[in-house]
This record gives sequence, C-alpha cells and structure tokens, in this order.
Amino acid sequence: MPLPQLVKNGEIDISILRKEYLKAVEDSKSVDFLLNVLKKVSSKNALVIAYQACLETLKAKTLWNPLEKLALAKQSQDTFSRAVALNPYHLEVRFLRYSIQLSLPSYLHLSNHLKEDKQMILTLLQKKDFQDIDKESLQIIIDFLLKDGQLQSFEKEIVQKVSW
Repeated sequence: MPLPQLVKNGEIDISILRKEYLKAVEDSKSVDFLLNVLKKVSSKNALVIAYQACLETLKAKTLWNPLEKLALAKQSQDTFSRAVALNPYHLEVRFLRYSIQLSLPSYLHLSNHLKEDKQMILTLLQKKDFQDIDKESLQIIIDFLLKDGQLQSFEKEIVQKVSW
C-alpha cells in the first residue's frame, strides 16, 4: 500500500490502519511495513499507539532469537501502557491490549491487565461509549469477546445486549 493513502498530512487514517492491521495478523511482511509507517507519523493518539503495540507483538512472534522476541514483547506492553495512559476510557485501545494479552503465553508474565481491561471493556460497552469506533470494528470486538474473550455467562449477556 502506498504511504500517502495511510498517512495524510502527517496523520494516520485510522480506518485504513484497522484494515491493514487485520491483514498484518495473517501476513508478517505487512507488519514491518506498518511499523515503519507509524514511525513516520508526527502525532500519535492513544489508538494509533495501541495499534503500534499490537504490531510490535506481531513482530515479536516472527523473531527467531528468544531474547529479542521477549524484549520486543516487553516493549509492546510498555507501548500499550502509554496508549492506555493517554486515553484509559477508549474501548478499542483497551480491547487491543486485552486481545493481545490473551494470546501471550502466561509464563512470560506480560498479561497483567486482563482483568482490568475486561472490566473496562464491559463498562464501556454497557455505557455505549464507543468514541471513534466504526460499526464494523465494534462488531469485530463483540465477535471476539463472545468467541475468544474468556467471558463468564453474565459477561456474555452484557456483550450480547450491545447495539449500535
């Protein structure tokens, strides 16, 4: 993808970033490209920083050296912490960190925010505080939570009641 489509006037087009991130989950070549693009962005909001953290985690999965892999995984968690500190009530930021931390092996001890993030996600869903999330992204969040989110039955009921 050409750089100008994703970045306009030094700002990331978040809808394109979302789509490209979903592709990067399946294609490791896209991870490097997106990380390089994000390095060139002048101002990053919490959501862009959260996507950068996701990409760092995906990049860590591709590394051969275990020490480099662990170092980048830790860096990604620091990047997530910056994103959450910038906007602790952003549903998509919390979801991104939650979904990544669910996928990390527990022996790494990098999944320290699962309970906190899940509670915040459920609270924001109940309040319908979706901020700048589009309908498609909200549906991805809902589908993930119901399928892979490790929710108890009463938590699933909360998610199932969410409507646009």
